[in-house]
Amino acid sequence: MVENTFQFINELENQFSKKQIDFTLISEVGKLHALYAAMGMEKYKNGLSKVATREDIKNAGSAVKKTLLELYLELEKLEPSLAKVFVSNSFSMIDEKNLYKLVVLFERYGLSKDEYQSKEMNVSFFNSLLKEFINEAKGFEFTPDGLIQLMVESVKPLNGSVYDGTAGIANLLVQAYLNAANKNEKVTVFGQEFNQELFVLGKLNLFLNQILPERGDICDGDTIREPKWVENGRVQQFDYVLMNYPFGVRDWGYEFAVNDPFGRFELYDVPSKAHGDYAFILHALASLKSTGKAVLVVPFGTLVRGAAERKIRSILLKDDVIESIIALPSNLFVGTGIQVSLFILNKNKPNEKKGKVQFINAEGDYERTRTQKFLKREHIDKIVDVLDRFENIERYSRIVPIEEIEENQFDLNPSLYFVNIELETEFGKVLFNRKKYETETGNLVPIKEFAEVIRGVNLPSRRQIESAEGELYPVIQIRDVEDGEIQFEKIDKFPIQTRDIERITAKPGDILVSSRGTQQKIAIVPEHTEKVLVSSMFVIIRLTSDKVNPLYVKRILESPAGQYFFEVNQSGSVVTVLTPNDIKSIEIPLLSIEQQTEFISELERADDIIRKAQEERKNLYFNAYQNVGFGTAIRKN
Repeated sequence: MVENTFQFINELENQFSKKQIDFTLISEVGKLHALYAAMGMEKYKNGLSKVATREDIKNAGSAVKKTLLELYLELEKLEPSLAKVFVSNSFSMIDEKNLYKLVVLFERYGLSKDEYQSKEMNVSFFNSLLKEFINEAKGFEFTPDGLIQLMVESVKPLNGSVYDGTAGIANLLVQAYLNAANKNEKVTVFGQEFNQELFVLGKLNLFLNQILPERGDICDGDTIREPKWVENGRVQQFDYVLMNYPFGVRDWGYEFAVNDPFGRFELYDVPSKAHGDYAFILHALASLKSTGKAVLVVPFGTLVRGAAERKIRSILLKDDVIESIIALPSNLFVGTGIQVSLFILNKNKPNEKKGKVQFINAEGDYERTRTQKFLKREHIDKIVDVLDRFENIERYSRIVPIEEIEENQFDLNPSLYFVNIELETEFGKVLFNRKKYETETGNLVPIKEFAEVIRGVNLPSRRQIESAEGELYPVIQIRDVEDGEIQFEKIDKFPIQTRDIERITAKPGDILVSSRGTQQKIAIVPEHTEKVLVSSMFVIIRLTSDKVNPLYVKRILESPAGQYFFEVNQSGSVVTVLTPNDIKSIEIPLLSIEQQTEFISELERADDIIRKAQEERKNLYFNAYQNVGFGTAIRKN
């Protein structure tokens, strides 16, 4: 960041309240910065100086909006690819006094005329503003720098054309261009962005990096319903596609896609109406030339969801266009712990990659701050090197035949394809070997063989609660289970309407299981007097055999084996969850009832050792505090 950018940002925050520093204001800051940059560019400076100089802007006072409007119109005339970027809704909305405040801030704390001669300083100033304010302005999740670099280097666009159908502020396109330029190569970049505010910032980004107009451009509009890059009735095709599309969009254009005039879905099933992920994936595939490669950021659910999405995955695999899946760390994005993967498509796989998919487990490749994980240069280099080598590396990279993926119902969860999986347990990290579990563990029986597996009841909507539709019942939610125990005194009541109330009533011995993302909760329903229902946050395991102890099942599900199956079986759009079908298929060793009892007793003896040791530890601490004189100030609870 240039040295005086910090001061500019501080003064901007001093002059405007948090509420005022919104997208409209930041958009105008970006435009004013781009105008000053254009005033220093050979191509535009003479034409702009005939309208007004920077000195004229500073002295315009109450006429500043009129002066800037004239300059913006002239710049859009000189550079037609910037049409409607400067003179937009945000410009008409901004108050003239606030606009003049911005002009003064630029004069006092922004770049000087000489500094505006430097492309690097222009770009650094702009990027600093975006990083500081845009994430907070409207909660947009921008692609982290390390992930952008990984995406670009994973497909290596060094010549030809690069496309991003959900371009946002165009950082992916800019990085693809700069990477090629650093190697004395040139690419041309193309993009589209639905959100008008992001589109404007994306245009400015390309302009300040001196990519627009000769080496790239972006259009505005809905990529699915109204793709702008079109040739001969089909979407235009490019050498490379890089996209971090919006995850799990519901209103993505299903009705339009059913009769898509651009033919993007005709070779595949129409994507799920509930989730738009595969609409963007198939759009990316349709936008590739026959020799093209694409890399997309996808949420975990995209790799494992069933129905229409499983069918699409099966066709993509049979068409042999999926090259690699890279599982990345959770919490790479600001403000969310969502786990993502990179999905690499290749329409022209080399012979050694045909009929295979490379799975890379890069979940442990990160550095972190207190709240955030990020990819460092060393992590990017490691992942790219393994992609290039395309070989098996124990617990990190595996080359899997498509036939094996078909045996796993076309699920692309990387954990399914590694023999040894590292799990974080209460007693540290352990390696779980699925093959050994399945071949060496005796009498494995799926849960569905000895239990009913039931999803709990959906909680009523706010409208139903307010109108009190249905009979009031206490309903167990996730927050009502603490340390494996149901806190009956905390349970809230809800008006419930359902035909089969008995089925979702908590019965003594029921095992309640919730697995959402990395959080698991398991509890056994004890004897109780009141009728209590189970919410859909839980799956109920209701034993149908008196030869199975519910506590035994609970203990197995809490073991590393259970944790493994929780991890590989979860599905969902953004937050992954376990479904009843997932739980039905989990196989556990079904011992005799006597052996189950002994197993439970062994674990309880181990837990008792820990409890006693913790109590002893606490007593020693309090004795030490007593000895130094402040023991009486502390009271045990």
